[in-house]
Amino acid sequence: MNSAHYILNATGLARAFNRIPLFTGLDITVKTGESFCVTGPNGSGKSTLLKILAGLLSPSAGSVTYTADAVIPRDEWPAHIGYTGPMVNPYDELTARENIEFACRRESDPGRGHALLDHFGLSRHGDKKLKHYSSGMKQRLKIIIALVNDAPVLILDEPGTNLDDGGNDLLAAALDEVRKQKIILIATNDAREEQLCGGGVRLG
Repeated sequence: MNSAHYILNATGLARAFNRIPLFTGLDITVKTGESFCVTGPNGSGKSTLLKILAGLLSPSAGSVTYTADAVIPRDEWPAHIGYTGPMVNPYDELTARENIEFACRRESDPGRGHALLDHFGLSRHGDKKLKHYSSGMKQRLKIIIALVNDAPVLILDEPGTNLDDGGNDLLAAALDEVRKQKIILIATNDAREEQLCGGGVRLG
């Protein structure tokens, strides 16, 4: 993993759909070793905000920058961000191991995916096609895919969706292990996930 100190700085962020504002004037600063939670009612723009911070959407106004040793160009953000959310759908016709291999970048540690499969209790299901997975097992795999490249910025949109208590405990343990080395952004309305973060913003 890159050992540089990262800073996320968002200034004056706004987003509207059909001229109806979701949010306006958001200023966010998060640094390596810090975690940030986005909460709010359904439709308030939580997922939209995370997509903007991940570079998957553009804001209607405002700017987002990531800085390490220098400002990181937007087209290079994917190499620095691990992301999962409802729009992330691993391939049902591939096994868990094949999905992980597909997600891994060339420089990734080949053993990290195996370790994460073991941590999230999926090792014995690693060679099973995802079409045979339960919704909770698929969610565990989506979190693994976000973590596997050990990116310095981790963006998780409602990561506890479909997880049982055991899965939520494993998620919390995985984040505790890496939180000092990463920026962690989470969108959620789950009080347990809010407690994984040190600060945040409420939309709506």
